[in-house]
Amino acid sequence: MSAIGTITVVIVSLYLARRDYRKKLEVDYWISYKIFSGEKISLWSIDLVNIGSVPVKIYEVGLYQKSWLRKRRKKIIFMMPRDFEYESAKLPILLNPQEDATYFIAKNEWITKIKELGINQRKIGLYARDTTGKYYYRKFLLE
Repeated sequence: MSAIGTITVVIVSLYLARRDYRKKLEVDYWISYKIFSGEKISLWSIDLVNIGSVPVKIYEVGLYQKSWLRKRRKKIIFMMPRDFEYESAKLPILLNPQEDATYFIAKNEWITKIKELGINQRKIGLYARDTTGKYYYRKFLLE
């Protein structure tokens, strides 16, 4: 009986020790506004925060079409640096622990592009991809 307890303790401690060194990135967004030539422009502000203890190098940010099957998820639009406002962080970017990067995108312009593609706005989400190919998702982009 004590052997089972010892093995369980070893497995749990190995699991917890490895957890600290995983890449963890939080993808968040909010709507902000910018006044340009007297006109109020609606922007998506996409914030990437490294909440882990390992540096993460972000290579790509974009939109994806959600699906209940993970394999059917597909990237819709990969956002190029020219798509972001000039105040946005550059890509690729290395995020050390507790650092963040913010990207600004013209909201109305992208909603028009999504409608042109014929995609349901409720099935859109954000993704970020690091240099190792790991994806980080944020659901429910459009409201």
